[in-house]
Amino acid sequence: MGKHAVGKIQIVSHGPSCFDGVVSAVTVARFYQGFNVTPVFAANQDADRIIEELRVAGPGDEIWITDLSWNDTATAEHLRRLTEVGARVYWIDHHRSAMRRLGSPEFDVPFAGKLLSEDFSASRLVYNFMMERSDLPDIEYRRTALRGFFAIVDRADDHDRWLHRLPDSSDWALAVQTLGSLESYRELLQMAEPAMSRALGQALELGRRSMRQSMDLADSTSYERPLGDGLKLVTACCFGYSSEVAAHIYQSRSNTIVALLDMRSGGVSLRRSADCNADLSRIASALGGGGHAAASGFVIEKIRPALAAQLSEVLGESILRALSSGAQ
Repeated sequence: MGKHAVGKIQIVSHGPSCFDGVVSAVTVARFYQGFNVTPVFAANQDADRIIEELRVAGPGDEIWITDLSWNDTATAEHLRRLTEVGARVYWIDHHRSAMRRLGSPEFDVPFAGKLLSEDFSASRLVYNFMMERSDLPDIEYRRTALRGFFAIVDRADDHDRWLHRLPDSSDWALAVQTLGSLESYRELLQMAEPAMSRALGQALELGRRSMRQSMDLADSTSYERPLGDGLKLVTACCFGYSSEVAAHIYQSRSNTIVALLDMRSGGVSLRRSADCNADLSRIASALGGGGHAAASGFVIEKIRPALAAQLSEVLGESILRALSSGAQ
């Protein structure tokens, strides 16, 4: 890369409460400390809209899209227009569903930099990308500053790929998920050492209680059905914490796909037991979402109205009988 002037930095990363998405954004921001950096966190279903809302002032402005992809060719057209006025667009992702579509028209963008790989989490890919750069005059200073953040990047990589070789990576993920993307971004951006701030510590305690409640909801709403050849599907409702809730559900099951309807976000999360070989990213992609082979998600707008209709069906006759007996 040749050296170039840098203007405003805009980051669009996976959210609204994704540890890897937050750490990806913070990695970019810590590398660009001293510059004007603005993060936005987008759920998968909001990515196209949020990216198409981006505006740049002119040459030197940069857009970083991390831990996230998009679906519409209109998004690619918008990004191309931004590059035509001098913006530099970077894209770093690790989701299989995105890599499967790499040659598609929606990704036809003249990226200034791009890194897609399943080898690491998105935050680790961002970190590696930054450490290999040579296009800023004070690059060695920026690399040195970023090395101090590696301990958090390593935890995000450990949890997002479900390696769990680091005993506290799940706690960090739970704290970020509970506190939320933007507040967690601010906390991590100011962090001088890999120790939880007071706000993250309080969020961790709240998260532990909330996760337990979400597991209880899933237990009370779970339904299992066979899919053939020994494969089972377990569906349930939860209230956030989908990865942890799914692990709770499939821990005593084999060859199982878990589909969780998050009553908080309206999204459906797919997870699988360790012995299940189903590629969940293909299922999610077919339903307008995406993700990894072992963890994916999508949104079906009709699900919650369908639940309300079912509730009406169950309650309707009971309400009529109660009103009728009261009138007598």
